[in-house]
Amino acid sequence: FENVVKVHSIETLQLQRSVSGGHRGRINCIKVSEDGALTVTGGDDATCRVWVVEHDALATAITDGYVSSLGLDDDEITCAHVLFGHVSPITCVAICSKLDVVISGSKDGSICIHNIRSGKFVRSLHVDAVTKEVKDSCARSNGITPQKLVIHMDGSFVAYFSDGTLMVITINGQCICKADVGEKINAILICHESEALITGGELGSVRVRTLYDLSVQCTLNIKKYGPITTLALTSDPNFLCVGSSNGFLSVVFRNSK
Repeated sequence: FENVVKVHSIETLQLQRSVSGGHRGRINCIKVSEDGALTVTGGDDATCRVWVVEHDALATAITDGYVSSLGLDDDEITCAHVLFGHVSPITCVAICSKLDVVISGSKDGSICIHNIRSGKFVRSLHVDAVTKEVKDSCARSNGITPQKLVIHMDGSFVAYFSDGTLMVITINGQCICKADVGEKINAILICHESEALITGGELGSVRVRTLYDLSVQCTLNIKKYGPITTLALTSDPNFLCVGSSNGFLSVVFRNSK
């Protein structure tokens, strides 16, 4: 691994920039904001970095003095913040520009919440391994490792944990609902238009769940192509793209009826 952040052209796939990620060690996860202007990375060094892509005015407005002293800026990509709060490698990240929030999870079970524009730490949570309750992480926690995170526009987020638990949690740290999915989940996303959570995992089925109780509303069985590895919605969003472990791409049309 090169431990760098790379920017490629969507049209030509050519490498536009390759800059040091600022992380000490490898980069484990990366997410792009819904407006495409911001990117967050999480690394083995227990920190997250917020990057501004091709937006000089925004980069100037939000970049803090500490990061400026590191010299991590570039013509097309600028590191605006280094986010602290974890003490173990980052396992997953999520970002939402509209809510001005970055959420990150780490190996020891902690989930940290930061503001994007200020880079300030807001709070740290964990799900207790014994009680399965959401608690504030004031000290070293007995938490379950979060492996996937996705943010909803209403101020909540969905977390998938290493023990197979899915949970909807508010940014204030209140558990809305939880469910045992019974399989390893490899991809999750939220369809904001229909207020649904879509998951895909090792059993080879796409499941559509409600966000208020995580009950399964629809199941698409494509296990003949192997475990599901990735999911993506088109901008409509009328089409769901599903990637499977055998290299097969399924495109699913959402019937409005």
